[in-house]
Amino acid sequence: MSFFKDLVAADRDIVINIDEFGDEHDIDGTVLKVVLEDEQIREADDTEALSESAVVMFAKTEELGDRKMRGETLYIDDVGYIVQKWLDEMGVTRVVLSLPESW
Repeated sequence: MSFFKDLVAADRDIVINIDEFGDEHDIDGTVLKVVLEDEQIREADDTEALSESAVVMFAKTEELGDRKMRGETLYIDDVGYIVQKWLDEMGVTRVVLSLPESW
């Protein structure tokens, strides 16, 4: 591992302290400490009755397991979300999720 990557790994828990800000959730059958936040994607306007939103999950990459592709289902606390984006960023994985249209 490079010197820079070593520094980032050591500082990850300071920059995004999942242990401090996260809560335990069942992620695909495994209890992990993750950070969940709602993110508004699009505001409702005169032509739409509802706004569109997503859930963004942050987790330690090494704890999360296998990467999921766009369109696959990720279960959080027994609720199935559709993966929109899966980004691994220096030891932290950011997953953008949405509920299925039928929900």
